[in-house]
Amino acid sequence: MIHLTKYLVYSVLMLGILTQCDSVVSPSDKPESQPPTNNNNTGQTQEAGLVWDEIEGADSYRLVLTSSNNFESTVMDTTISGTSITTPPLSADESYKWKVFPNRSNDSGPWSEVWDLTVSQGNRPASVGVTLISPLDEADKVSINLQFSWQAFSGSSEYVYQLSDNSTFSSVIKEADVSGTTYKPEVLVHQKKYYWRVRTAGDTSGETWSETRSFTTGMEGSEPDPSPKVTLTAPVDKADKVSTDLEFSWESLSGTSAYKYQLSDNSSFNSVITETTVSGTTFMPDVLVPQKKYYWRVKSSGDTTGETWSDIWSFTTGKEGSGPPPPGPTPPEPDGPVTLIAPLNNADKVSTDIEFSWESLSGVSEYAYQLSDNSTFSSVITETTVSGTTYTSNSLVHQKKYYWRVKASGDTTGETWSSTWSFTTGTEGSVPPPTEPPPTDPPPTEPPTPGPSDSFVQVNNSNFVLDGNVMRFAGTNAYYLPNYEKLNPAVVDRAMNIFQDTGITVIRMWGFYDGYDCGYSQHDSSENVIQTSPGVYSESALVDLDNVIAKGKERGIGFIIPFVNYWDELGGICQYNTWAGASNPSTNMAFFLSNSDTQQWFKDYIDMLLNRVNTVTGIAYKDEPAIVAWQIMNEGRNSGADPTILRDWYQEMAQYIKSIDPNHLVSTGEEGFDEGTPSVYSVGEYSNTYALRANEGTSYVLNTAIPEIDFGSAHWYPSEFGFGSTINESLLRAQRAWLNDHQAIAESNGKPFVMGEFGFPGWGDERVSTMYNALYEHAESINLDGNLLWQLTADGTKCWEFGGNICFPGGRADTGLYNDFKNHVTNMRNLN
Repeated sequence: MIHLTKYLVYSVLMLGILTQCDSVVSPSDKPESQPPTNNNNTGQTQEAGLVWDEIEGADSYRLVLTSSNNFESTVMDTTISGTSITTPPLSADESYKWKVFPNRSNDSGPWSEVWDLTVSQGNRPASVGVTLISPLDEADKVSINLQFSWQAFSGSSEYVYQLSDNSTFSSVIKEADVSGTTYKPEVLVHQKKYYWRVRTAGDTSGETWSETRSFTTGMEGSEPDPSPKVTLTAPVDKADKVSTDLEFSWESLSGTSAYKYQLSDNSSFNSVITETTVSGTTFMPDVLVPQKKYYWRVKSSGDTTGETWSDIWSFTTGKEGSGPPPPGPTPPEPDGPVTLIAPLNNADKVSTDIEFSWESLSGVSEYAYQLSDNSTFSSVITETTVSGTTYTSNSLVHQKKYYWRVKASGDTTGETWSSTWSFTTGTEGSVPPPTEPPPTDPPPTEPPTPGPSDSFVQVNNSNFVLDGNVMRFAGTNAYYLPNYEKLNPAVVDRAMNIFQDTGITVIRMWGFYDGYDCGYSQHDSSENVIQTSPGVYSESALVDLDNVIAKGKERGIGFIIPFVNYWDELGGICQYNTWAGASNPSTNMAFFLSNSDTQQWFKDYIDMLLNRVNTVTGIAYKDEPAIVAWQIMNEGRNSGADPTILRDWYQEMAQYIKSIDPNHLVSTGEEGFDEGTPSVYSVGEYSNTYALRANEGTSYVLNTAIPEIDFGSAHWYPSEFGFGSTINESLLRAQRAWLNDHQAIAESNGKPFVMGEFGFPGWGDERVSTMYNALYEHAESINLDGNLLWQLTADGTKCWEFGGNICFPGGRADTGLYNDFKNHVTNMRNLN
C-alpha cells in the first residue's frame, strides 16, 4: 500500500492547510493534524502539493482528488511517474479527499488509504522534503567519484546539497547550490563515513531537509573497474513521429541481467521523468505524451559511479492523430507481423471470457498465441498454437493486467511477433457493456446537400453568413486528401461520397506538403510533395490539389485550408528551417519567425497558391467560393516566448493574405491555448488549467482580437490538454467551458468561433460516444458556429490512425457513432 507522506499548500495568498486523516495506517504513520480555525476566507483558492512514498517496482502512479465522499466525481484524476504533484487551485471553504494507485509492469495496486485535505488561512508551511535516490543509505565501499542523485520535486529546479562527516551536520564539508537532480562533490576521500541531505532552494526555513543518508567510501585502489557501456537499439537516435506506446530496447552486457533506465525531457538529465531498474533488455514506460521530445539512456544497474551510461539518444513522439503513417501499406507476407484486433490495447474492465482476435495473414492458417502478466513475456501464462484467427483463454482471473501477442506459427525466428497489447480484467460479476448489434437496415440517408454557391462566406454580427443566411456547420478534418489523390484516388472519392451523404458542407484539409527532410516524406519519396525546394513547386501535386477541390465543390462541400504545419508532418516549419540551415529545425518557431529566408519562402508559397488557377474549374484559388477560409498555420506555438510575438506575426500574415485575396476569411488555425490564465475564462470549471497558462507563446485572447483575423480557432483534445481519459462530470464540465469560453471571447470581438479539431481516443468504444454526444448536445444548445471532427473516414485507409476517428461505412464500421454524428451535422445545419 502507498503511504501518503505529506501535503503542502503554497501561494501568494499565504494560505495554510489543515489535515484530517481518516486512514488505515497506524497513528504513528499519520501526520500531525492542526486544529480547525475560523478563517472567513470563502471564495479564495489555493494550490496544494501532494507527496507520497515511492513503491518498489512502480512505473507510475494514478492520483485521484475529489470533493465528494465516494469519489463519484473528481477534481483531479491523472497518472504521473513521480511521487509528488501540485493540484489545481482548490477552494478554501471545501474539504477534499485523495488517494494514490501504483502501476507496475507485472501487476498494479492496491489503492493507498484515503486522506482528507482542507485548505484554510494561515502561514505558508515549509517546502516538502526531497526524495533521495543514490547512493543508498548505509552504502559501503563507495567510489570517491560518486555522483549523488535525487528525485525532481514538482515546481523545483534548484536544490541545496549538504555533505557532512556527522549526522547532526554541526560541521559541513560541502554545501552547494545545484541546478538539477544530480551532483558530484569531488571532495570525498577513501575509507571515510559521510552523511548527506538535500532540500529545495526555495525552502528558506531549512526545516524540511530530505532524510539524512550515510555511506562509507572504499579503500584506495579499490575503485571498481568502469562498467562497459550499454549499446542502445530502439528507438533509433533522433527518431520522429514515435508512438507513445513505444518499447525501448538495448543490447545485453555479458554478466549483466539488470539495467538502470532513465528518461528525460532534456539532454543533461537534470530532471528525470522516469528512472527504473529493468530486468532484461526491454522496457515500455507509460508516461510518454504526444508532441514531445525525449532523451533516454541505460547503464548496468551495478554501475554505482554514474560514469558509464550509454550514449544519449533522443526521439520525438507524434501528434496524436495529426500525421499520416507511411502511405500505401502493402499486406504483410506470411512471415510478417500479425495485426491484433480485440481486445483493444489498454482496454479496461475486460470480461474473463473475452475472445481474442487478429487479422489473418496471407497463406497462414495457424498462429502462435502468448499471454503474460508482464510486457517482456519473461513468464508466460498461456502459449498455444491456434488454428484460425480467434482464441478464448480459460486462464484469465479478475482484476489483473495482462499482455498478449500473436505471430505466424511457422515463424521460428521469434522476431516477428505482433505488437504487444495489454488489457485489464474487471471485477467478479462485472459484465462488459453489450456491443451494438449490426443494423438490420442501412442507416437512413438524407437528400444531398444543395449544390455549390457562387458566393463567399462572410462574417456579420458574430455569425458566418452565406447568401444572406446564417451558416452553422459540423464537419470533419480530412488533411490527407491531396496526398491520396496521387496515391489512391478511390480513397478520396469514397471520402467525398460519405461526406456528401452525411450532409457535411465544410471540411478542413491541408493545402501544403513541403520538402523531403521532415516528417514522412523523408522516409518515402512517393509522398505527394508540393514544394520540393524553396520556391519550386510540383505541378502534378498541385493538379491533385485542384482535383480534390473540384470534387468537393461538385458535392457542395467547402474547404478550410491551412498554409503550413507547426508540426513536422507534411514538412511544416521544420522543412523551412532545414532549408535555411537551422541546427534544430523541428518546431523551432523562434528561428522560423526571425529568419528572413523562411519568411520570404512562406510568403512566396502563399502568393503562388492564392494566384493559382485551378486546372479543373478554371477559377483562381483567390476567387474560388468553394474555399471557405484560409488558416495561417496549423496549431502554431512559440514555446516560452512572449505571446505578442506570435500575435504580431499572425497579423502581418493576415494582412499579406488579404492584400492578395480580399474575398476569403482568414483565421490563425491555433489550438486555443492562452497565457497567464486570463480572467475572461471560467477558471473554476477546469480541473486542470494547463491550456489557459500553457507557456506555449500563444494567446487565444490576443490572437482573436487581431482586426484581420475573421473568426476564432481552437482545438479540443482533453486527454492531451491535461484532463485525462476518464469520463466524469469534471471532464464534461471542462468540455462545456472550453466551448463556452472560446465562443464568448470570439463574440466579444464580433466574430464567430470554430472548433477546428476535436477528438477523444477511445477507438470506437462507449467513452467516445459519451464524449461526442455530450459535445454535440452542448454545441447545439449554445448555437456554436462550427466544429470539425478529427476525423470521419470512409474506409480502413485512415480508420486506425487515431483513436477518436469515426469509421463508416468501411474500416471499423462505427454505425452508432456515425449515426449520432450525422444527426449532429443535420442539427447544426438547421440551427437559426
